[in-house]
Amino acid sequence: LGRICLDILKDKWSPALQIRTVLLSIQALLSAPNPDDPLANDVAELWKVNESEAIRNAKEWTRRFAMDN
Repeated sequence: LGRICLDILKDKWSPALQIRTVLLSIQALLSAPNPDDPLANDVAELWKVNESEAIRNAKEWTRRFAMDN
C-alpha cells in the first residue's frame, strides 16, 4: 500500500517543516513502529500480542507484494 500514519503528515503538518524533519520522522517510525497509532488496526493488534509473528508477516508481504520475483 505504501501508506504510513505519521502525525506530522496529518494534524501536525506545517509548511514550515523541513524535509529533513519529515524524513527523520519516517526513519524513526520504520525503526520503531508505534502500534498505539496504527494505520491498520489488525496489524497493530498482532504487533502488540505477537511481535515476532507480525515481523514474519511483514517479511512475507514484502517478499510477495513488494519484490520483483
